[in-house]
Amino acid sequence: MVKQKKSVYWKNLWKSIFKSKARFLSIFSIVFLGAAFFAGLRNTPGTMMKTMDAYLDKYHFADLTYMATLGFNDEDIQQIENIQGIARIDYGYQFDALTMMNDKLSGVKVYTTQTFHQDMINLPDLKEGKFPTQDNECLIDVEIAKSGTQIGDKIEISNHQGEKTFTVVGIVNDVRYIAKTDRGTNTLGDGTNSGYIEILNQNNAFLAMPKDLYDLRDEKTLYNQISVTVKGADQYNLFSEEYDDYIEDVNTKIKSYLSLKMSDLYEQLTSDAQKKLDDAQKEYDKGYQTYSDSKNTFDTKILEAKIQLTNAKMTLANKETEYLKAQSQASEETQKMIGTIEETSKELKKDLDELEKQLEHFKENPSIATVPEIDEVLKDLQSIQKTLASSSTAIEGFSQLNEAGLQIQKAKLEIQQQENKLTLEELKTNHQLSEAKSKLDDAHLQITDAKEQVDQIPKGKLYTLTRHENAGIVNYDSNVDSISSIANVFPLMFFLVSALVSLTTMTRMVEEQRGQSGTLRALGYSKWDVIKQYIVYVILATFIACALGIVAGTQFFPRIIYYLYSLMLFQVRMPTLISSDYIITLQTIFISVFVTMIATLSVCISELNLMPAVLMRPKAPKLGKRIVLEKIDLIWKRLSFNQKVTMRNIFRYKKRFFMSIIGIAGCTALIITGFGIKYSVSEVIDRQYQKVLTYDAQVRLEDEVSVTDAKKYQENLLKRDEVTNVEYVLNQSVNVLKNKEDLYATLVVYQSMENIQNFISFHDMQNNKKIALNDDGVVLSIKTAELLGVGVNDTIDIEIAGTKYNVKVASIMENYFMNFVYMSQTLYENTTSQDLKVNHAFLNMKKLDQSYKTSLENYMNEHHYGHLAYLDGSSSEFSNQVQSLDIVIIILILCAGALNFIVLYNLTNINIQERKSEIATIKVLGFRRKEVYDYIFRENILLSVIGSLVGTIFGFVLHQFIIRTVELDLTMFVRELTLSSYLIAIAMTLGFTFLINLTMRRVLNKVNMVESLKSIE
Repeated sequence: MVKQKKSVYWKNLWKSIFKSKARFLSIFSIVFLGAAFFAGLRNTPGTMMKTMDAYLDKYHFADLTYMATLGFNDEDIQQIENIQGIARIDYGYQFDALTMMNDKLSGVKVYTTQTFHQDMINLPDLKEGKFPTQDNECLIDVEIAKSGTQIGDKIEISNHQGEKTFTVVGIVNDVRYIAKTDRGTNTLGDGTNSGYIEILNQNNAFLAMPKDLYDLRDEKTLYNQISVTVKGADQYNLFSEEYDDYIEDVNTKIKSYLSLKMSDLYEQLTSDAQKKLDDAQKEYDKGYQTYSDSKNTFDTKILEAKIQLTNAKMTLANKETEYLKAQSQASEETQKMIGTIEETSKELKKDLDELEKQLEHFKENPSIATVPEIDEVLKDLQSIQKTLASSSTAIEGFSQLNEAGLQIQKAKLEIQQQENKLTLEELKTNHQLSEAKSKLDDAHLQITDAKEQVDQIPKGKLYTLTRHENAGIVNYDSNVDSISSIANVFPLMFFLVSALVSLTTMTRMVEEQRGQSGTLRALGYSKWDVIKQYIVYVILATFIACALGIVAGTQFFPRIIYYLYSLMLFQVRMPTLISSDYIITLQTIFISVFVTMIATLSVCISELNLMPAVLMRPKAPKLGKRIVLEKIDLIWKRLSFNQKVTMRNIFRYKKRFFMSIIGIAGCTALIITGFGIKYSVSEVIDRQYQKVLTYDAQVRLEDEVSVTDAKKYQENLLKRDEVTNVEYVLNQSVNVLKNKEDLYATLVVYQSMENIQNFISFHDMQNNKKIALNDDGVVLSIKTAELLGVGVNDTIDIEIAGTKYNVKVASIMENYFMNFVYMSQTLYENTTSQDLKVNHAFLNMKKLDQSYKTSLENYMNEHHYGHLAYLDGSSSEFSNQVQSLDIVIIILILCAGALNFIVLYNLTNINIQERKSEIATIKVLGFRRKEVYDYIFRENILLSVIGSLVGTIFGFVLHQFIIRTVELDLTMFVRELTLSSYLIAIAMTLGFTFLINLTMRRVLNKVNMVESLKSIE
């Protein structure tokens, strides 16, 4: 009897399942989809990391790489090799070079190794060809091969050290370059790294290490790169913190040794040079002292001689003054004497004539006595005699005066001779002193140069490269973080909606089968027997669906997402290694099974507390009440009878109303979020490269130039037909600091406030108003301001070339990609106390045709004006980076749409099953098919409309949360939602509703009026 009883029990259970196939399958489907989506997306980041880790392990990715500016010698390599924990060590060179790609010189990274073998670190993934065995053979990566270079071709690589031609023998992928787009930077070419080349160490060191370095270190062999792998590191996932902690011990040991070696090497290099410098300085000081003493002695003697000459000149001048005075007096007296003599001469002549007459007269008359006139003449003669006597004395004095004049002239000549002799001696000695001084100056210059050379002896920089410094791995890790951010929110919301609907379905099922539960209790079955059938039902409907969903989702979503990422962004060909976290599995089971089971048990226990007789009777329908809408006559009177019935039914069953609204709103919100994220990600490209950055090309100068030179370049470029406008700027990387936050950003210093706005759109993101530029402060991009937590009028510290400067934030501008700080020339020069030098230029072109580009590039290369990079190239690169995320979002939208369909189907099915008696009644009352459809489906449509509208609010909140969560430090996604996202989501929800209404018509038609109207009583 008991056996038969149990048999009937199980038959009844299986019959109830088959009888409600639609309900069972709907619960199964919704739990399956929710579990698959939740577990699949949650396990995707782990799968991506596990697969990439296996790829890196397979090709022996270096755990640690060290580079030194002074190089490593054989002793360094031996010492590192002996450090405990080292599994393998390789050494060689790494350097930048140029090679011809697509008819232009492009920057490439060159790696060398001692030999190529299967156990080498960073083993190349050989796609075609063979490994090099000769020093003039090389491997190229797939991207270089795509430019047209193939196996057997000759390629020339060159840099400042030299050039060499190699033969391509193989095409490879390299674990150091897993990304297709982000390939790092290059010091040559246009600054970008287009690919990599791998060669042997042998005979290729000259391209990597300058000859002066070998002379400086007195070494024949040096390497600039050492790569090591750590024992046991492959047991940890390379993307985990445990891996970082594990290799840090070995890293510390190696860095300690190499840092100490660099310090000792610097001391050794500088000590010898400093000793020679000190000896030379002593010799110079000694010679300079001798020179100073000789010069001082000579200057003293010359000064004394000059003093003596000056005294002699002064004495001579005094005598000459006296002579001149005497000469002046003598001259006056002489003039007077001459006048007197002339007058006397005239008188003598007169007297002589008189005497001659008297004499003639006297001769004629000898007996005449002397006349008085003769006496007077004799007196005059005596007077003249005295006058002549005095004149003779005066003439004698004048003669003496002339003699004195001659002596003075002689003294002058002697002084002049001594002065000339002194001048000649001074010139001769000064020439000797000048030669000595020149030699001393040359020696001083040599010492100064030697000091500069000593100062220029590099201290040696050591660079440690881990997975955090690898651009491709960091990019991959960043994409994994983005998927992880979406997986932490989107699937949870997705799963909660599906769990809520399945929970509601089971609750309704228990309430529907209360008569069956009462019958079983009346037949003697225990409460546990009644409860057990629902437990089995829940397990069959949810646990199996959950298990299958976990398996399917974990296999499907990680594979497809990883495949898409690898296809679009990463050149990794590695079988997907699924990572299944048991915690995620437990979470999935708990939400889908145990939550539903607990709710089912709660309802069962509540029902079974009633008497079997009460359970066997149908539950009394809820009392009808006036609804709020009935109190609004203006609306209520305009409704038809069927519409009034619909309104009363909706508000009568509030529980069903809210469950339906929540379910539909949740699905609509997920669709809105999916379309919103798709728009937010894809719109970044257009916003950044068309709205914010409006220039066509950017020029990177070979060297920094002054503003004056830049204006000449600008004038020359503006004369070209291809160019419409130019602005030269300083563009350099800086660290921006605020409250101990350190952020990497790009500083752009412009010259003209008016002209820069032709290349960059400065707009406030909040009000879309144009920003007025000024010299008071900097303009920050909005993401930069958010990361730093600053606003307008706050101050920040900018570290430029190692020096920190405090500046004010004048404005915050709209920007979507990279962190920017814009500063005027005046503010820069006032802040740094340095003249502005520019290194970049923004160009606007008439056309972007290839002919224009080629012509301009040729001109700029010919005149060494810099290297061109077009903005459309940057936008396409960024577009490739976001395409994979775009595809993932499409998957999310499709899944959200599928969930929406299943939820609506399930809610509609529950509604019909609950109201079979009501449906049968209106059929008996003569309702036509269309009226029956409208009676039931009008509620679905109305609930869908209300749920969709509520879902728009949830969608907005969810979109804002997710989009801010997945943003990176360098990228700000578009944060607003478009009207199309709302309209598409609402249209999809209503479209699914109409589709389900069409599908469920068949169910309504099958409602048996007689069976449905039967009553136990």
